[in-house]
Amino acid sequence: MIFDISFIVAVHMLTGSAVVLSGAMALLFTKGSSQHKVAGRLFVASMVLMGPVVAAGAWLSPGSISALGIFFVFFIVYLVVSGWSTIHRSEPGIGLLDIVAPVAAICIYIAGLMMGFSALGDEIGEDGLPLSRAYFFFSALAFLAMILDVHNIFIGGVRGKHRIIRHVWRLSCGLFFAVSSLFTGPGAIVFPESIRANPLLSAPQILVVLISIFWICRLSFTKQRVLSSEIEKETLKEDL
Repeated sequence: MIFDISFIVAVHMLTGSAVVLSGAMALLFTKGSSQHKVAGRLFVASMVLMGPVVAAGAWLSPGSISALGIFFVFFIVYLVVSGWSTIHRSEPGIGLLDIVAPVAAICIYIAGLMMGFSALGDEIGEDGLPLSRAYFFFSALAFLAMILDVHNIFIGGVRGKHRIIRHVWRLSCGLFFAVSSLFTGPGAIVFPESIRANPLLSAPQILVVLISIFWICRLSFTKQRVLSSEIEKETLKEDL
């Protein structure tokens, strides 16, 4: 069993590293480029793999991963998969994952509320704040995402730059949470104890936010015709 746990921990660390590195590359590369697509696929694949890895770790070693950690990972998986499903098709529209997305979001929302209320007054996180706040925060974000999922279905699928913005903000949000977990959250255990409290470890999180805002603003204020032309050119290069 010790070997199994050690193996799961190693896979967890490797998968987490792949999530952060591939996500960072996807965020930096030009949207629609072949490099962005390869990095994005690796990011989605490694993030999805993180779900069963965390579940296996929790099963093999009960208590080694907190309930909040499990909830946190599956919430990120939902964000990443729903964001990826928006853009991976050549034509906009509604697919199976788009229909499943609001169902998953409402389940996460309800689970977050239940876990948050159960944690009221008797559990404190490593930062000294009640764990219930974290549950309620992620639950509220899941509820907001669920509303957008329902709207996406109602209009038959977001189109144009709104489709790309939906893709960017969801994957960027997932990357932000993953980076936060690694540098200032539980994953910071990989760093020497002497630097874990260093404010510089917050820099990657800030960079993710700033770069994400840049891309969202660029997409929001770029004319649709110009934007579509740029993406078509990058797609054509990849096909050739």
